[in-house]
Amino acid sequence: MFWHLAAPVVQGQSSTVGVRLATRQFLTPDGAPYLEVQAEIMAKGLQWLMSSDSLYRAAVEWTVVAYDTTGAVAGFSKATARTGALPYPGDFVDIARIPLSPGPHVLEMTLSDLAVPNAAPLQHEMVVDVDAPSALDISDLFLVQGVAPRGEETTSLTRSGREILPLVDQRISAGIEFVPFYGELYGTDAHFGLDSAFLVVAGFQNAEGEWVAGTQRFFRESAAPVIPLLESIPVPDPGVYDLTVEVKTPQQVLVVARTLPVEVVGLAAQDAAEAAKTLSPFVLAYQDRDSLYAMVESLLPIADAGERRSIEYSLKGAGLRTLQSFLDQFWLSRSPHDPSASWREYRREVTIANEAYGSCPNREGHETDMGWILLRYGRPNTIVQRHNGTQYYPYEIWHYHKAGQFNNRRFLFYTPQVVGECFELLHSDHPQEIRNADWLDILKTRELGHSVAETSVNQLGRRDTYSREEPEDLFFNPR
Repeated sequence: MFWHLAAPVVQGQSSTVGVRLATRQFLTPDGAPYLEVQAEIMAKGLQWLMSSDSLYRAAVEWTVVAYDTTGAVAGFSKATARTGALPYPGDFVDIARIPLSPGPHVLEMTLSDLAVPNAAPLQHEMVVDVDAPSALDISDLFLVQGVAPRGEETTSLTRSGREILPLVDQRISAGIEFVPFYGELYGTDAHFGLDSAFLVVAGFQNAEGEWVAGTQRFFRESAAPVIPLLESIPVPDPGVYDLTVEVKTPQQVLVVARTLPVEVVGLAAQDAAEAAKTLSPFVLAYQDRDSLYAMVESLLPIADAGERRSIEYSLKGAGLRTLQSFLDQFWLSRSPHDPSASWREYRREVTIANEAYGSCPNREGHETDMGWILLRYGRPNTIVQRHNGTQYYPYEIWHYHKAGQFNNRRFLFYTPQVVGECFELLHSDHPQEIRNADWLDILKTRELGHSVAETSVNQLGRRDTYSREEPEDLFFNPR
């Protein structure tokens, strides 16, 4: 069998696309061998497309050709791997299955990003040996990172009635308690007799072939032509081990075994080594989880809908590494040539918002309505301030020549507390912000406690643009 312990990322010299590869051997129901090529396509080298629903998608076309020792084509697979709709870009896995005869083969893989049709494809070559089937055998094993019920349509991840997502890399974190794995048992019916009981033992062994204490698990099985094995076992301390599966008689006599090298990586080593290899240098400067999450929260004004959902929900309990990865990808997608400079520039604007609008209780300046608009659309072209000497609530009108993709837009803020400078957004003609048909009436009432939520928020009604009332005149005719 053929495997990579650390499953390095393959990347071509003229291609930005990267892929992590592993091969596993299985048998068809009639006993013929086939090779499974597991490919984890790396998000960082792809061109991601954002659709109207603010979610990301990517697609690659990849081809695997297998040659025998004479140079003749022995097997072939061509497929298109597409992601679903993702809140932000991420690595994804696809699988190719190629029937092959026993013996050595050369695999040639070509992978192209469909969003960049003229880019040079990634090309890679590897040598694999396909074993001859045995009467009683265990397939190659692989670690599992996710399991789901089978959908209506069969996919490349479908096996044994479920969707099983392989972990292509054979390294796992010491921070997890159990790791699932998958394998298949063949020919136990012929060896033990159909439906006869036998024993399966799974666990981790050290370099001396000894079972690691606390990792062994015992499973009673009934003999059948093919038995899928999806189980979980405890994860040992950091180190390199063999994940071992043994088939034994009821009297615990060993009949056949299969192993998979696995490295358990300590959390400190994982953070240092993996982050240094995959993250932009500016992200590694942040090593405190709580302060980094606060910085990630400051991205909300400029985040799209999917990113906002991630920040507000998925990332609330996330660890340092996940937050670093999010911050890295957030700025790489917006400024691939210099994400660090864009992040520094944005942080300066956050500081300005905090200083200018930080008088609201229990909120930083960038969390206020004025701070949000400032960070989202930049600094307004004109500002009208009416804080004193007016029959209305204190208010400000900000006018933008261009706010995002829209031209000539206005934002009206007011402070119903009368005193203080904690202004709320009452009305805007920007389609993505609050639109309030009652805004002028609210501004005139000066009734303390009157909230925007109690009014006709987001109605599309407009007042007469030639009204003589000052706020309306200033709103529709900014100067």
